[in-house]
Amino acid sequence: MAHPPMFTEACLDTSFARTSERREALALLNTRLHPVLQKIVAAEVASGNRVNGVGIDWPDLGSVHVTMGKHFGDRHASADAAFSLCDDPHYWHADYSTADKPRHLLIC
Repeated sequence: MAHPPMFTEACLDTSFARTSERREALALLNTRLHPVLQKIVAAEVASGNRVNGVGIDWPDLGSVHVTMGKHFGDRHASADAAFSLCDDPHYWHADYSTADKPRHLLIC
């Protein structure tokens, strides 16, 4: 019996206007995002944050990067998910990155 997907449309920001973008983002979140970052995204969504961007093959080929709508802190940092404060208005505020390769990113 298949498990229900971890992420549904409720986790996505309203910026995902097109149905195809929403479907692709959910597929990446549910099937390709590193499990450590899946748990962090789920915790952020539970606290009211929303996903407003999902992409692939950056920063590494085969990786997934997710952008959250609101800032987050370092409360989820671990040996498997390193927290980094960038706080550069040209890039982003902070991120979590996986220790494994390809490196997956969660950005806010």
